[in-house]
Amino acid sequence: MVRGRRTFITSIVLLAACSGNGTATTSSAISPGPVTISNQGGTLEGHTPTAFAGMGTGLFAGDNLNQSFPEGVGVQLYLTFPLPTDLLVGEAHVISEVLHTSGTPLKDLGPLVIEPITYETFGPDLFDLEAVGAHTKCTSLGDTSITCDATAALQNFVERGNNTAQFRIRFTRPADNDGSQDLAMFFRADSNTNEQGIFELTISPDS
Repeated sequence: MVRGRRTFITSIVLLAACSGNGTATTSSAISPGPVTISNQGGTLEGHTPTAFAGMGTGLFAGDNLNQSFPEGVGVQLYLTFPLPTDLLVGEAHVISEVLHTSGTPLKDLGPLVIEPITYETFGPDLFDLEAVGAHTKCTSLGDTSITCDATAALQNFVERGNNTAQFRIRFTRPADNDGSQDLAMFFRADSNTNEQGIFELTISPDS
């Protein structure tokens, strides 16, 4: 458990844009309860191929993104969450309740996994970015929801004094080479629109 950061935050309003190592300004109410933080949305998030430089705005993971996409190459998505100061982490999960699928990605590509990463600017060159911690498996909760254990990763971010938590979500297998699309897409109305709150980082304090 993280020690020495004992304030609990229950509501967070992002007042300035932030990057991986930049400075974020937050306003918060303090009480002894859990924390829920929405993904930032916008320019620090999106997807890249798994094997070559490229990028897009949608939050996609899977294979055969379009007809011209090469066989054997998948896509992976990137998320940024602003962190308040003095955050205490007991357990943390990244969740989404707006999962849409094309094909059978969870069957054909293995489980989704989440891994911590850090970057200043989202762009095509992040496709092979080295993770800064171990990945953990995500769990499906019905047809439209997933939850991913981010406890260890978030504890490390907080211990290092980061003002953001950044993650990559991908499938265990990038592709299955069958020529058919197997894609997990996270969106509300438009699959190519990355919005705040499509994912949430939920944090419970120490028991």
